[in-house]
Amino acid sequence: MRSHTVCFIALACCAAQGAHALEVAPGDYEAYPPNANIALLYYQHAETSRYYQDGRRTSNDFGTTSDIGLFRYIHPLALAPHIVLDPQFILPFGHLSTSGDASALGDRTGVGDLIVGAPVKFVLDERARNTASIGPFLYVPTGSYDASRALNIGEHRWKFLLQFAYIHHFNDTWAVDTVADVQFAGHNRDATVTGGTLAEKPRYEAQAYVRYTLSGTTTLWGGGGYVAGARQTLDGVDENNRLSTSYGRLGVTQFMTPTTQVQAIVGSDLSVHQGSRERLRIDLRLAKVF
Repeated sequence: MRSHTVCFIALACCAAQGAHALEVAPGDYEAYPPNANIALLYYQHAETSRYYQDGRRTSNDFGTTSDIGLFRYIHPLALAPHIVLDPQFILPFGHLSTSGDASALGDRTGVGDLIVGAPVKFVLDERARNTASIGPFLYVPTGSYDASRALNIGEHRWKFLLQFAYIHHFNDTWAVDTVADVQFAGHNRDATVTGGTLAEKPRYEAQAYVRYTLSGTTTLWGGGGYVAGARQTLDGVDENNRLSTSYGRLGVTQFMTPTTQVQAIVGSDLSVHQGSRERLRIDLRLAKVF
């Protein structure tokens, strides 16, 4: 396996900041009460066992496991009637491990790159609570990174993500969340031990979910998304690793108290053109408003 191919795999395996970097859960783009403080703690577990190149399965034993935590803080601010700004930051941390054909990548524990953002939410219909949003996010290269290691949690490069979202409430029971984003990545000029430069084309993602409010405190939902683009070059050599991945998700959100919410999500990749395929993903989230 070529060294630059290993470099790509290492980036692709970083579950906290890789294929589903800012995957949105239904309700994330609802307009929150201004001047509230919202603290969220996430746990994300993902496993892969198969690897694909150009849509062909090349390994049935490409084992990777990620156990990633994220701390997120949001402080909504009212910009105008029906317009809310959500300044926030997200700090990933955790452990990545490998087995089988992926074991040469080793294991890694550390802190991911800090993400800062400021989505703007426009409440289009106060009664129906339909909302349109635009969310800029900046990835700051502060995470754990070592060019001599095949696997890293930090990416050693700046990234910018622009996310667009629309939530439509049909009634008090049913709603649809749709999200689309584009991500631009700066160069990693220390991608190998010899100082190789990794460049990446824009990455695109679309997500859609249907929500059903079972009661005033419980919401069930399902849907999925699609990731495309992000083809990379190393020192100008095309890695031929354009992403084309679809995935599905099921989830439940429960308010334990008026200010404490828990969320559980289960899912997997449905199809993969390039890279490792997630056979299982479990996300848990605890949110507290104070």
